[in-house]
Amino acid sequence: MYEDLTAESIKSDLIGRLSTDIQVNEGSYTNDMISAVAYEIWKVYQSLDALIPIAFVDSTSGEYIDKRCSEYGIIRKAGTSAKAKLNFTGTDGTLIPAGTVFLTADGLQFETDETVTITAGVATVNTTAVEIGEGYNVDVGTITQKLISLSGLSTVTNEKATGGTDPETDTALVKRLNDYLQSPATSGNVAHYKQWALSVNGVGAVKVHPLWDGPGTVKVLIVDNEKKPVDLTILNNCAEYIESNRPIGATVTVESAQELSVNITATIIIDSSTTLDIVKAEFEANLKVYLKDLSFEKYTIVYNRIVYMLLDISGVTDYTSLTINGGTANITIAENQVPVLQNVEVIT
Repeated sequence: MYEDLTAESIKSDLIGRLSTDIQVNEGSYTNDMISAVAYEIWKVYQSLDALIPIAFVDSTSGEYIDKRCSEYGIIRKAGTSAKAKLNFTGTDGTLIPAGTVFLTADGLQFETDETVTITAGVATVNTTAVEIGEGYNVDVGTITQKLISLSGLSTVTNEKATGGTDPETDTALVKRLNDYLQSPATSGNVAHYKQWALSVNGVGAVKVHPLWDGPGTVKVLIVDNEKKPVDLTILNNCAEYIESNRPIGATVTVESAQELSVNITATIIIDSSTTLDIVKAEFEANLKVYLKDLSFEKYTIVYNRIVYMLLDISGVTDYTSLTINGGTANITIAENQVPVLQNVEVIT
């Protein structure tokens, strides 16, 4: 805001306001005094720039985002720990204490929630990730290692881990604050249901259908932070939270949006400045952003937009074919769907 204001320009203004005929040339007593004052005034003006992101918070405002949100009762979502069920095999009578740590090949750790004993060669126990985050929603059969050796325990494997969510980002929190201010929530209106849903860990976007099945009915569709269908844990948490806040008499249905799988195959011509792997990686990254931006906002995957995205990649000179889900037409997204990229194949 004050980039054009310098210590020299302030000094010049101060000297220009003197009404007495005294020496003000460089090295004079008056000049030295005014120079020191001008520099301190300049520092004050520079510090005023820091007040702008405090008064008008955005994603660069740091701790002041939380301070401003707290004025409206909006709390940053802290994230949650994933949970997974472990299945053991081993010698009967082997005791596996609560708090025993098992981990994936990548070092993601899960602790057992209770003590179990292997009976008839097997045992099952629930575990919780030692840290919060979506990265702990690991696939089936990936928790297979023991942090410490347990005599009598032969193998360990897991069912799919669910429920892990990342802490809310500054950008997401600012958006939630702006939505709160720009779309006032009152008496169970659409904005109110959106605010309730978005307050739940793991919910990244919401669409509300009032009167979807007659008077007094409301359907709430939700997706996760990556604009993908939510798991059962997040769905149940959202439904419970809305149930505890909804107006009396409202019948609320909370559902996860359904996945519309998107598969793209392209045959391209490239020059010597790039490689097929580089093109595929950039194309896939751009597609994910495009589809994520469509979710709950637009309901058509535009074929020509995909073509343009491909041809805009450096080194791609032309394409000979491109299909989306086997066709060359726009893809319509249903009201209850979100597009999710499943596979990208790029060949020459």
